[in-house]
Amino acid sequence: MNRKSYRIKNLISLLLVILLLITGCGQIFDRFTQPEEEPPDLSSRVENPTTEEPSIEEQVPDVEEEEPPQSPPEDEKPTGKTSVKVSVVGDIMVHMHQLKAARQADESYDFTGVFEDIRPYLEEADLAIGNLETTISTDEIGYTAYPRFRSPESLISALKGAGIDVLTTANNHSLDGVEFGVENTLDKIDEYGLLHTGTARSSEERDRILMIERNDIRIAILAYTYGTNGMEAAVDQDKLSYMVNYLNDINRIEDDVQRAKDEGAEFIIACTHWGDEYVRNPNQSQKDMADKLFAMGVDVIFGSHPHVIQPTERKTIVTHEGQEKDVFVIYSLGNIVSNQRDPYRDSGLILNVELVKDYDNETTQLGEIDYIPTWVYRYTENDRLHYRILPVKDFMNDDFDSATNARIKEVWNETTTHLNDEHIKARE
Repeated sequence: MNRKSYRIKNLISLLLVILLLITGCGQIFDRFTQPEEEPPDLSSRVENPTTEEPSIEEQVPDVEEEEPPQSPPEDEKPTGKTSVKVSVVGDIMVHMHQLKAARQADESYDFTGVFEDIRPYLEEADLAIGNLETTISTDEIGYTAYPRFRSPESLISALKGAGIDVLTTANNHSLDGVEFGVENTLDKIDEYGLLHTGTARSSEERDRILMIERNDIRIAILAYTYGTNGMEAAVDQDKLSYMVNYLNDINRIEDDVQRAKDEGAEFIIACTHWGDEYVRNPNQSQKDMADKLFAMGVDVIFGSHPHVIQPTERKTIVTHEGQEKDVFVIYSLGNIVSNQRDPYRDSGLILNVELVKDYDNETTQLGEIDYIPTWVYRYTENDRLHYRILPVKDFMNDDFDSATNARIKEVWNETTTHLNDEHIKARE
């Protein structure tokens, strides 16, 4: 090898050494400048040496994406109209023949069949009201009829089954069972889940307004009687101050009406026990009292006590507060059930009054009003006396004997000619 070739070979060797040094320094530099990785967690492999390593999908838990919180919607103001259908019946009485008819072989009492034919009409109402013109007694005290009515509690059960929601208890027979009669009657009404007004077991209960809300309409129901047949003298006078609501206590009635307004009543109903028995038209005292109640703010008056139907009146009045409003009164609803068999006393009606709330115009007013004439059918079957309240319109097709068929048609004519006018008609 000549000297020139030897020099070239040495130069190449030197270049290779320099290149190796540069490459090695770079790797060392990278190793010191890269972030240090954490060692893998091998604990699961140690605990479960035969378990296969989970897939990526298995390692990542299923987490539902949370929707961003939404602000609560603003309260939407109702629009259009809502309404309540109120159905009311008159005097619910239990005379001695009715007690005998209801008595069963085991000495219990059952009044269910009496109301079966009118039950569909009461059940279709949003609110059904009746006047309980008797007190509820016990087997130990016994059951009696006129002149002091004491009836079995099964009467309340039958009324509930018929669709009645509210019983008014202020009438001339409220004190027939003296203090016990008032208290036990209300206890049993409570026990069967019905509402009541007109009598009370304490001053606190007496001052409590019966307020019922149906279909977003608040309705107050008040009840008063002209008297209690002199039985008030037999009652502790301290208790008498709250036990029965009397019509002659005008200041208390005004307070009740104002309290009902303060508690948000949109309609106020007053049930009044007044008038002359068996007289088919109201007297001047009834008319004057109706005007006083309307001026206080009462919207509807349901009258009872005459035991015959008296006419209705619908008119526009101005209240004490200067408010113009449409009002309605029926001076007497007649008997819904009793043993009275004379013409006019053996019949009654189911009155239907619509209460309407208009959200758009912010008004409350009376709507449609109609009625269903009724008649108490008394008959004997299997040597037993029976009573049924018949909706007259459903039994006009000669389904009974000639005398019964004739009376049914008479009741229809008696009632419709006495009541029908431009603002109220019988339901066909």
